[in-house]
Amino acid sequence: MAKYKLRKNSLHDDSGNVISTFEDILDQESTPNLAIPKNESNRHYQEYLEWVAEGNTADPADTETLTWDDIRTTRDRILKDTDWTMTTGATVDQAQWAAYRQVIRDIPQTYKDKTPSDVVWPTQPSTAGPNS
Repeated sequence: MAKYKLRKNSLHDDSGNVISTFEDILDQESTPNLAIPKNESNRHYQEYLEWVAEGNTADPADTETLTWDDIRTTRDRILKDTDWTMTTGATVDQAQWAAYRQVIRDIPQTYKDKTPSDVVWPTQPSTAGPNS
């Protein structure tokens, strides 16, 4: 198994239409597997580029199958990254963010009769304050 795997992802709108696709790199040796965006300023991406420069190759994206573990990992990351919206003094519409976070929590149950590739991630509410 290679240290890295290329993974194709797509973002969907509320109707389920693909609005953009992108590729990221999955570090298969980190726990949980770390998704690395292709961004020159990202330290992990720089490590990946050095690894490739040494003659290594990542497993191709077409062999990657999206799993429920991937969905849960994404869900958990989104919740962790948006915890700040629920803190006292956060200058966002906390009711909107609470509703958004609940939809994120419910993704596995909402899509329990579907495949992981059917998951449509909701759009995050604005980070502008309610009085902006």
